[in-house]
Amino acid sequence: MQQHDHRDQRPAQPPRTRLKAAIGRHSLNPVCLIAPFRMRLAPHPEKRVYTRTGAIGDGAPGIERALDHDLPGGIDAPDAEADCGPMGAARDTMSAAPVENTRSGSTTAENRAPPSGAHRTMSAGLGGAGGALLAWAHRQTRGRIASGPIDRASILAALFGGAVYLALACASLVIATAGETVSPIWLPNACAVAFLLRVRLRNELPFLLACFAASLGANAVAQLPDHIALLFSWGNMIEIVIVLALTRTGGSLLPDMSRLTDLARFVWAGGLVGPLASAMLTAPAMGDTLEQVRAGAVTWFLTDSMAMVLVVPMALLVTDRIRGVLPPAPARPLESAALLGGGMACAFLVFNQTHYPLMFLIQPITLLHAFRLGSLGSALLVSGVAVVAGAMTWAGAGPIAGASGGGITQLHLLQAFIAANFLTGLPVAAILAGRDRMMARLEAGKREVDLLAAHISDAILRFDLAGVCTYASPSVRDVLGTPPETFLGQHVGARLHPDARDRAMQALGRLLGGTSERERVTYRRFADAPDGSPVFLEADCAVVRNPETRAREGVVVAARDVTERVELELLLTRARRHAENAARAKSDFLANMSHEIRTPMNGVLGFAELMLQGDLAADQRRFAELIVQSGRSMMMLLNDVLDLSKIESGQFAIDRAPVDLHASLAECAALHRPAAERKGVVLDLACDCGDDPECRFSEDRPPWLLTDGLRLRQILINLIGNAVKFTEAGHIRVSYRVSRHDVRVCVADSGIGISPLQLETIFHPFTQGDIDIARQFGGTGLGLSISRQLAALLGGRIEVESQPGEGSRFTLVLPAMLAPPLPEPTLPEPELAPPLQPQSLAPSRILLVEDHDINRLLVTEMLERCGQEVALAHDGNEAIAMVIDSIMRGRPYDLVLMDVQMPDCDGLEATRAIRAEGIGPCLLPVIALTANAYPEDIAAARAAGMQAHLAKPVVFAQLARALQRWLPTRIVETEQPGAAPPHTRASALAGSPRLVARWQARRAEAVDAVLAAVEEGWLTAAAPPPEAAAQGLARLLHKVAGTAAMFGEAGLGEAAAALERALVTRAEGTTRAALAHGLLAQGGPAAEAEALHRARG
Repeated sequence: MQQHDHRDQRPAQPPRTRLKAAIGRHSLNPVCLIAPFRMRLAPHPEKRVYTRTGAIGDGAPGIERALDHDLPGGIDAPDAEADCGPMGAARDTMSAAPVENTRSGSTTAENRAPPSGAHRTMSAGLGGAGGALLAWAHRQTRGRIASGPIDRASILAALFGGAVYLALACASLVIATAGETVSPIWLPNACAVAFLLRVRLRNELPFLLACFAASLGANAVAQLPDHIALLFSWGNMIEIVIVLALTRTGGSLLPDMSRLTDLARFVWAGGLVGPLASAMLTAPAMGDTLEQVRAGAVTWFLTDSMAMVLVVPMALLVTDRIRGVLPPAPARPLESAALLGGGMACAFLVFNQTHYPLMFLIQPITLLHAFRLGSLGSALLVSGVAVVAGAMTWAGAGPIAGASGGGITQLHLLQAFIAANFLTGLPVAAILAGRDRMMARLEAGKREVDLLAAHISDAILRFDLAGVCTYASPSVRDVLGTPPETFLGQHVGARLHPDARDRAMQALGRLLGGTSERERVTYRRFADAPDGSPVFLEADCAVVRNPETRAREGVVVAARDVTERVELELLLTRARRHAENAARAKSDFLANMSHEIRTPMNGVLGFAELMLQGDLAADQRRFAELIVQSGRSMMMLLNDVLDLSKIESGQFAIDRAPVDLHASLAECAALHRPAAERKGVVLDLACDCGDDPECRFSEDRPPWLLTDGLRLRQILINLIGNAVKFTEAGHIRVSYRVSRHDVRVCVADSGIGISPLQLETIFHPFTQGDIDIARQFGGTGLGLSISRQLAALLGGRIEVESQPGEGSRFTLVLPAMLAPPLPEPTLPEPELAPPLQPQSLAPSRILLVEDHDINRLLVTEMLERCGQEVALAHDGNEAIAMVIDSIMRGRPYDLVLMDVQMPDCDGLEATRAIRAEGIGPCLLPVIALTANAYPEDIAAARAAGMQAHLAKPVVFAQLARALQRWLPTRIVETEQPGAAPPHTRASALAGSPRLVARWQARRAEAVDAVLAAVEEGWLTAAAPPPEAAAQGLARLLHKVAGTAAMFGEAGLGEAAAALERALVTRAEGTTRAALAHGLLAQGGPAAEAEALHRARG
């Protein structure tokens, strides 16, 4: 087909009209439509056609090449010039070219050939790849483009950016169409990215829209169709957004091009991904053939990539230097100017000749700039070299201009050179900058460490795994009293005081052995103070691990002087010990005082009660009653003092158990009702729960509280007693109310009242309202103080309301800790039980253990009045011996009354020893006589093996009830046939394993003693035996004679008793010998045979 024939046959049209018609039917030539290259019109020997090579010189060999083999038809020069317009083919477009029409075979614009199948496949592939890349880019850019409120700065930046973008786009188009030049880079996108990477806008969308509009405007100036201009403008915006988002991916909104990571991320985004996505998106519109699409996409990608890597880093580095963010280069300003000038001069010399390919000389110069001028100097040099290389190549000079292959090849060579120079300079400069930053950080860290080590008050030492010191801070001199050099290379044990070596080495062993990570050791310093006083250190030790392998590498120790603290701790420990000793001494003193006061009062009250049991005259009876009343008042005062002391020392125990609140109130009110009635005061008890819908209790259905009943009664007795004391006439009302949260017990009276100023002082110990009240009513002022503290121990409080002359209202508030009622008692009530008759008690043997003579006399008199046989022991040791001896003799005691507080061996130790002998409570009950009747004292007595307790002063009625409870009951008074033998209980006691073992030992001891006496000859001799030996043997025989029958050896007992009488009466030797052989015969055949053998011998 001849193209010129078809061209000659088509109707004549104006050039611009033919171009518009071709564009309207999408007959686009990639040579004119490609954005980064503004293709020039090159002359051809036969015709003027559009070239794709971008020839640099007119008629240069290898530069001009007709496109007849690529284009179905050529366009003559006038038509082409007219169609391309004054600015040539616009950015983001290709020049229109007529293609072949299959229907007519013509090459006119009206009669063009459809795209080939390969072209459609490649276009579809590029479009699909572009879509996939855009989808990936969309995921990557999400949230990395600022989209906040649109403010004034965002609008102004958008207007400024749109104007600059339009100007740069038009300038690039002018460069592409000015004479015979080529535009190797596309500046607008790069400048937009550089602006947004340094100017942080609250909303970047207006700026992007302004750039989009500017791109549309530039394409409109180039007379592109609307949909093509829209597509190319969209491709530019996609490129900008992708580059921005991927550059910000690392979390840095202001990337630093002097950092290798930020530079690499930007080269990845701006040099590859962004331009590639834009090129693939716009590639389908760049031509009708595969070659056109490929050439257009590659050229778009390369020119945009060159612009990004050249313009953006340099712009960012210049901005950072102006802002003072970028550190200055190592070279001085004069050296910097000389290096930049020399580098540009060398580039000019290299590209000002075409004979020698000296482009390799540029790389060493670039490296020199990277070492001396840093990232900014490298960027300036790379950009300057790019300008020089492009200008000289455009002028037809330099090694690239002399290369064969045409204009496109030369352009690609130029771009490759610029890229290589860029990759040579900026990455190296970034690496060097990173090294400088690392060195600066190391220097700063070292300075900080040196500063801390020089000024820190603690001594820092490091030891390796062998315990050898590898570092010692300067503060070691002040803390450890030794120069740091002394510790280096020394083992940790070499500089430890002998008192601290074991403890420190154990801590070091735990750290290095893996059983501990941190240790704190307080020890004595190796070197004492100059005055010879010891210096104490506290060392915090921690394991040092390898940051990568986490393996143990040693131990770091921070030691400080804690001598003052240790001395203070010693003083505090000593003071605490003194305080504890004082508290213990106070408790012992109170216990002793309680015992010493109760002991004589026991005698006073006891003998007074005994006097009241006799026939006394009226005056004598009244005097005795006054003695009892006064003694009991004194005991109440003593109890109050002891209670207050125990509360203040924290030794007061609370024993919570279910308590019937109504019954407790009734009991306390009943105790004070006689005194109130004598004064004409009405004392009432009522339940105020009737008008409260939340309260389900009443007098018929009383509440049960989980509290300490004894302490609750003590509080109530004090409150009701005070109301009775200070109320001369009127009434006293005791009431209670139970709610969901608390229990309120109110004691209201119509007494003298309390002034508001005295409401708080009445709760102080030994304090009353005023002196006149104390004189009139008496008292110690301890009741309310003890009551408030007891209420606090029970978890409650005491509230008071009062006015002088109007009475008082005391309210005990306790937490509502309700408990289920206890079952009804099966025993008769105490007041319904028949009165005790001491004479009705069966006579029994009772051992009284008491160290005080008056108490012994008093209790003995009480026991004898109850018809009991009393044996006395003065201390615990004597009591133990008497109990065991009574059992061995077959006359055990029926009951033991044991005083608790006695010298040498107290009652608790004695009871434990008796129980250890196998004498259980069922065989021998023990009752404690104690002046301390607190719960803890009673618990200690029960733990020791006692069954009950009687508080001193001993009350006759209580003693009689205890006897009635614990003495054995004798139902049959006279011996009847078949009755148990008299030694039944003794035999039961003799069955104890411990007693059997003791009997066997005593039996063997007596037999051996008799054998020894026979062997020595004095027992069977005619002469009287030695006095001392005879008395000793008689005592042993006496013990055996009294207990042998209990263990089934009555004959042995009788023989021992007969021999004992013979020794005591100094019988003849033959009598003693016969009795001795009789005893040995009872002791067993072996003993008798041995005795006979010795006698014959």
